[in-house]
Amino acid sequence: MRVLLVAPHTIHKSIPLSHWTPLSLTFIASSLRRKGHDVSIFDRHAMIARLGLDRNLINRSMIDHVRRYKPDLVGFNTVSPLIYDTIDSIALIRKIYSGPMTAGGHHATTLPELTLRRIPELFALVQGEGETAMADLASGADPATVPGVWWRNGKDDIRRTPPQRNTDLDDLPFPALDLLDMKYYTRPSVSTIRGSYLSSVSILSSRGCERRCDFCSESTTYGRGARFHSVDYVMEWIRQILKDYDVQAVYFMDNDFLIDEERAGEICERMLSLGLHKRIMWAVQARANRIRPAILKQMKRAGCILIEIGIESILQDQLNSVHKGTTAQVNERAVNLIRRHGMHSHLYMITGFEGETLADLEKKLAWVKRLSLTSVNWFPLQLYPGTALYERRGRRFFEENDWTREKIRAYYENTSLAAFSARERDEWMRARFQPFFRWRYHLNLLLRNPPLQLARFIYQTRTKSGLL
Repeated sequence: MRVLLVAPHTIHKSIPLSHWTPLSLTFIASSLRRKGHDVSIFDRHAMIARLGLDRNLINRSMIDHVRRYKPDLVGFNTVSPLIYDTIDSIALIRKIYSGPMTAGGHHATTLPELTLRRIPELFALVQGEGETAMADLASGADPATVPGVWWRNGKDDIRRTPPQRNTDLDDLPFPALDLLDMKYYTRPSVSTIRGSYLSSVSILSSRGCERRCDFCSESTTYGRGARFHSVDYVMEWIRQILKDYDVQAVYFMDNDFLIDEERAGEICERMLSLGLHKRIMWAVQARANRIRPAILKQMKRAGCILIEIGIESILQDQLNSVHKGTTAQVNERAVNLIRRHGMHSHLYMITGFEGETLADLEKKLAWVKRLSLTSVNWFPLQLYPGTALYERRGRRFFEENDWTREKIRAYYENTSLAAFSARERDEWMRARFQPFFRWRYHLNLLLRNPPLQLARFIYQTRTKSGLL
């Protein structure tokens, strides 16, 4: 079959226009190819870089692509804050295409039956990991025999099979990155390896997380617990990337790279023995309580330059309220240890905890200043379906409201549980956080980038802004 996979248009302030390589659709694409199918990906996210923010231009480009490619099956990756874009894309494609359409991803996984009922053009969707299920559906398998599928059996009868996780991740072929606009995804950027102007490719060496923080939807598709690619698989994947693309860095998208410290250490030693530490730099995400001196020494020697940590808050009652499973003291110790071992940290923090006040934000800002942090993202709390926080405080938004662009964007812009309003939060950020952090951000760029690299970044930025 000819299978078209569609990624959503990411214009939403909680989803920045990043250069992180999207891997979910490319893993599915490579599994489809292994079964003998022809695959194409229309990436509405990357098209923003090529065509700008005009959704009409991107829509026309998508329709032209469908006409040229003539797919036999179309699949959509769904994300809750962008489900309206998927709905619009499905409606547009249906005007010129009469074949089967299916969906997967976070939104379809957390609200499978409701998604089928709200989007009648879909004949089925995949709950959980999609590689095996999509390959089986494209090969003509009866949905009743494919794990993790919800499908229509007549007008109102929806049936399902239980999802099944991939138990051997090494059985998956490397993702089909050639189906993406890799000139865009490998373009040097300071927003991928935070603060360093580098070209990079993202990889995923494990799936899932041992914890389930109340606000987090990251492991919804992968389920509880963590599974790992072998170190051999990871090394061969990196070598394949370096063969295909001229990049300077690799970004590990694992929810917690240090969940298995022994395995992380083995990856470091293999990078050293293969000489990869001389060819690339790399960055990871990890939990603060995993940060220990021994593994930091190995990571530094092997070429790691950045560790990202979701500390969320430095107020213990807020950490406890979302079952973060760490402490403010552990967070601070992690930052100091990373700095002591010659690497950089990037911290993710949250505003909008239940009952939070502007005085609480001032305490957090004082902590950021005291630690002289140069790389922080401070995002508003979001209530995603499938999370414990959505179940408690989401007011059944998706179950009881239309999935229109206006309603969904209003929901995600006003889900704060704090004592202050979204407007008051934004005013505080503009008046208090941004003036301080703006100069810290520029200092970070000066400290972390050689002069020629920095000059290239400045030139690129000014060109994009229309100054050159």
